[in-house]
This record gives sequence, structure tokens and C-alpha cells, in this order.
Amino acid sequence: MHETNKLIGIVVALPEERVALVKRLKQVKRRVLDGISLYGGLLEGRQVCVAEGGMGTAAASRATRLLLTAVRPCLVLSAGFCGAIRPGPQVADLVICKRLFALDDQGMHEITQPGSDLTAARLSAELQHRGIRTWQGSFFTASGIITKAAVAESLPTDLPTPVLEMESAAVARTAMAAGVPFLGLRAISDDAAEELDFSLDELTDDQLRISIPRVLFTCLKKPRIIPQLARLAANSGKAGNKLGTALQQILPML
Repeated sequence: MHETNKLIGIVVALPEERVALVKRLKQVKRRVLDGISLYGGLLEGRQVCVAEGGMGTAAASRATRLLLTAVRPCLVLSAGFCGAIRPGPQVADLVICKRLFALDDQGMHEITQPGSDLTAARLSAELQHRGIRTWQGSFFTASGIITKAAVAESLPTDLPTPVLEMESAAVARTAMAAGVPFLGLRAISDDAAEELDFSLDELTDDQLRISIPRVLFTCLKKPRIIPQLARLAANSGKAGNKLGTALQQILPML
């Protein structure tokens, strides 16, 4: 997978995920194409471009297509935060995508990733060796708002470390359709015991963008969620730091 002179593309959804990665880049240059911000720079001597696409599968597909056209990466990463579905992973643990599933109205569909077993095992072993708690996991990409408890009820018991997020399947499908390899790298922002007392659709608009008026209204309506939002923000900060550290560690191996 290692091609020294080739650029690595990274798709993130949230500003917090983007900041965690871009702050580690050198010689950062930002440009905006078709409403999507691209941040190019150097990390461990490798060219990297981070695209902040927004939440959800539609936004992730669009950001990946733009990234592929704009910079022609040799590898596309879906990077960001995720929620642990079963006990085990802790906040700020890393999860590398070994198996990938899309969740939609028709059910659960696995997306084949050539070589993912070997890649996940190699990178996980390297990060563990460097003192970073890392899991080889099963990524579940929800096409809409869904709880971890609802996903857990339908999962086979033998799946390794299932986590819930909202973009990776869309990034993988778009990248692999263009003949570009895919890698999923996520950090735990909420463990299995943390089931949120609010839904993302209470905080976002119809494009899954965070809406400050909706956040304020929901906090007024459900003041009990304010400590949970604060805890989630703190945990996301920890997850972001670990995500940046992990990428810096494994980049020379990609």
C-alpha cells in the first residue's frame, strides 16, 4: 500500500474531526470546492488532503467524489468518531475497519474490502505496540438516525467489535468504485453504556448539519441532556487527540 510520492485523502464529517487531524499537518493550505473545504498539507513527510464533508451518507459520497477528482489520492480514509455498540472499547480507543456494513431500509449489507483482514491486523498490531489501545472492528454505517441499542438487537454474536457511525460505507463505495483503496479509522467517542437521551435529528437540520437554534431549543426542552452534551464534547476531544496520534503513527506504513 505504501507509495511514497502519492497523496492520501481523508474524509471527515465534523469540524472537530477535521481540527484533530489538520492541526498536525505542516504547510497547510485550505481551498473550497463546490462548498466543501479541502485542507492539504504534509504529515510525516506524506502529502495529505482532508475533506470535511458533513454528516451522513449523502454528504460523505459527495465529499469523496470531490476529493477523488480534485487530488487523485492513492488511498481514501474515512476517519472520525464512532459509538461502541457492545461493551469492551473505551472512550478514545481506536478501531480499524476489518468488516464494513451498510444499514438502510432494506437491512444490513456487507461491503467487501479486499485485503482488509491483513491491513487491519497489521495496523492494529503496530498501534498496540506503540501503546495505543486498538481494536479490529466491524463498522456499521447508518443511512439515518438510529440508536446503538436498535442496532445491537439485530447483530450476529460473532462480529468483532461492532461500532456505529454514519459515513464509512458511503466513502468506501465511492472510493472503490473509482478503483481507489479504502481504509476506515475511527476513535470511540461514546462507549456502549452511553446511550444518548436525544436524537441527532433534534440537533440538526434536514441536511444533518448542526443547528444552534435546534440545539438551544432541545436543551430548553430537555435540560437533563446538558451534562451529557458536555461529556460527549469532552470525550470527542479525547477521541480526536487519539485519532490524530494514531494517523501520525501509521501514515508511514500506508
